[in-house]
Amino acid sequence: KQEGEFVTLIPFCIENAAEEPRVLCIIQDTTNSKTVNERITLNLPASTPVRKLFEDVANKVGYINGTFDLVWGNGINTADMAPLDHTSDKSLLDANFEPGKKNFLHLTDKDGEQPQILLEDSSAGEDSVHDRFIGPLPREGSVGSTSDYVSQSYSYSSILNKSETGYVGLVNQAMTCYLNSLLQTLFMTPEFRNALYKWEFEESEEDPVTSIPYQLQRLFVLLQTSKKRAIETTDVTRSFGWDSSEAWQQHDVQELCRVMFDALEQKWKQTEQADLINELYQGKLKDYVRCLECGYEGWRIDTYLDIPLVIRPYGSSQAFASVEEALHAFIQPEILDGPNQYFCERCKKKCDARKGLRFLHFPYLLTLQLKRFDFDYTTMHRIKLNDRMTFPEELDMSTFIDVEDEKSPQTESCTDSGAENEGSCHSDQMSNDFSNDDGVDEGICLETNSGTEKISKSGLEKNSLIYELFSVMVHSGSAAGGHYYACIKSFSDEQWYSFNDQHVSRITQEDIKKTHGGSSGSRGYYSSAFASSTNAYMLIYRLKDPARNAKFLEVDEYPEHIKNLVQKERELEEQEKRQREIERNTCKVEFHHFIFN
Repeated sequence: KQEGEFVTLIPFCIENAAEEPRVLCIIQDTTNSKTVNERITLNLPASTPVRKLFEDVANKVGYINGTFDLVWGNGINTADMAPLDHTSDKSLLDANFEPGKKNFLHLTDKDGEQPQILLEDSSAGEDSVHDRFIGPLPREGSVGSTSDYVSQSYSYSSILNKSETGYVGLVNQAMTCYLNSLLQTLFMTPEFRNALYKWEFEESEEDPVTSIPYQLQRLFVLLQTSKKRAIETTDVTRSFGWDSSEAWQQHDVQELCRVMFDALEQKWKQTEQADLINELYQGKLKDYVRCLECGYEGWRIDTYLDIPLVIRPYGSSQAFASVEEALHAFIQPEILDGPNQYFCERCKKKCDARKGLRFLHFPYLLTLQLKRFDFDYTTMHRIKLNDRMTFPEELDMSTFIDVEDEKSPQTESCTDSGAENEGSCHSDQMSNDFSNDDGVDEGICLETNSGTEKISKSGLEKNSLIYELFSVMVHSGSAAGGHYYACIKSFSDEQWYSFNDQHVSRITQEDIKKTHGGSSGSRGYYSSAFASSTNAYMLIYRLKDPARNAKFLEVDEYPEHIKNLVQKERELEEQEKRQREIERNTCKVEFHHFIFN
């Protein structure tokens, strides 16, 4: 060939295609709540270019190629969290796909924007729609119409960036749906969001990259003001100290919550928010053992951020029917007898005793953890309990404060053991304390300087311990893995919403009832195996107290530093938008110059 002459290079065909290894690709579409449980399976030759994989996926789901991303979904290549390049000529083998194994990928929004749907030719017929697998469905109020989406003539302004609910979703980094559920719940808690906004970050004192409260503040500002459909959480996870591989692990939500709260408390020392977490989320209970012969009682005070509720008692074939039933079981005392007898310090011998827990204080925000994950000692495998457990929209906790069932005349005062949270007393005095009408903290509890816990039930107003459900965190799947999302009620309009990663939509009370789990049939041992795998695993209630129930800060009520942060984030988003427009309107041409001797 002459110098400067262009030639087209055609890859050599493999003579025996049967000998070429094949790559099994399993793709999960995470861009829509209705497609998140669907899977696309492609079995491709290992020599297939990555760009061809994108083309095949686009054809399968009905999206326009180039308007979605594919990211790893099975933990490999965790050092590089960047999406695959849809223009790459690399073979699947060279792109680190593994022949003979399942290669999991997540189909995600591109730059926080929903994939564009490919308009079908009207002559294609119904069968072709089914062959497309499942693509994004029209939003509420637009059933059977694609007008809410984009035509093939692309423009940034034609994208439906923000959900019509007005809320912004969170991008799933691959395994962070559990984190997204927690973050959206905190964002939708007025008392937490308002307190976070009042805290001011001092850049001269610490690195903003590693400051958890600052990154949460930025995230909340974006959730409230961004025009995007969904935003990234990478800056928040980076502030946790996670490297990219940890984003691929499903962490325990309770553990994550405690780590986050501990970090916030450390940063908020000597500030207005110093005791915020305890004021909002911390409760107190007494762990006691009482001698059944002399009435002597040993006890200690414990604090808690959540109450773990057993779905099915150990060794039982029947699950608890409701949260209320599980709460009663939580404080039901057990008898220590036989070889389990308790050594009584007063009797100086082993005696039968009653051991149990007593709630002393319920927090303003009450978190109930439904223990759906258990261990089956028969099969030696971790299992998920899908049994039905109902929970009310309003929960009256006043019935769980006093569980004393023996009333005796007062004979002796409680004594402090010398430790801050431990002591011993005669049961007669404890019984009398529960009927005492001394002053109490908001009608819930009071610990006096003498170490006595005095709880007034007779002085409580009827509605003083009524809690209102506002967040249901849901798990869909098995003990081996699954998907998390949150159903949250807005205190602004009393409307329930589903926060499912990028997708936010309105839901009804009937949708909440579907998360009770189980089925309408028997609650026997095997019912869990045949029940729905989508059910609630964490519930958050707020105390109904007009004096404390807060509303979200309005824009004109923002502190000055938040107003500045809002302006800064808006400018950055506009700059990013302009840059994307430039890139999309720029034609990229590659020239290859081959010289053959």
